[in-house]
Amino acid sequence: MQPLTSHVRYSVQILLPRAVRIESEVLHARLCAWRGDIELLSERLLFAIPTADLPLLVHIFPASLDAYAASLCDALTWSPEWRWADLEGRCPASLVVALTAQRPINHASMLLSFLAVLDTVLFTLPDYDREAAILHWIPAQQLLTFARYRELRTELGPCGPAVNVRIANATGRPGELLADTVGMGELGLPDLQTVFKRADPNDVMELMRAMVRTMFVGDPLQLPWVEETALFPPQRDALTLKLEDSAR
Repeated sequence: MQPLTSHVRYSVQILLPRAVRIESEVLHARLCAWRGDIELLSERLLFAIPTADLPLLVHIFPASLDAYAASLCDALTWSPEWRWADLEGRCPASLVVALTAQRPINHASMLLSFLAVLDTVLFTLPDYDREAAILHWIPAQQLLTFARYRELRTELGPCGPAVNVRIANATGRPGELLADTVGMGELGLPDLQTVFKRADPNDVMELMRAMVRTMFVGDPLQLPWVEETALFPPQRDALTLKLEDSAR
């Protein structure tokens, strides 16, 4: 497993139907129910989560819908059920949950810490705002309703909402599809990709999700693979799974 590089920032934008104010003392008390040693560094919702080395820093702050416009456009590309106009009408405000790792840290430790903070923030929101929220998962280039977020957590564990599986005709060759993941690199792991023709895309998507979970828990992949650069943006390291070779 690859360690994270120094000063990695991991952010999710919670798109909301209205501006919501969270009191720092209230959120701190709720976070301390998870871990009693979390320190409130600033009334502006800045917290420190202790580790064996430098603490993880978490900042929660309000932002306009278009504060992450470029990333949001990327997410809209891979979330065809949403359009910008729909988001503007439904969620004109947002909160951002941003975690910074100041030193290399295990991918599971970082993601579990982030999810604990994110869940605490979500369940501090009024019920209406939480149920209407859309999560702009910036590292994974995807948009998730709150219900879909909970569904992915239940079905796939911590890595479910953190990794997006994309399928596109990205090679330019007729009948050939590329399936890849986005979101592993920000956790310090290589993303996955595979090129295929004969397989059912839905089956490939399910397989990729299973492979993501396998990597996340540290088990070896049960398919042949080679390490390459990603075939489709963004630029990143990837493991190319030899899916159809293994079926022969």
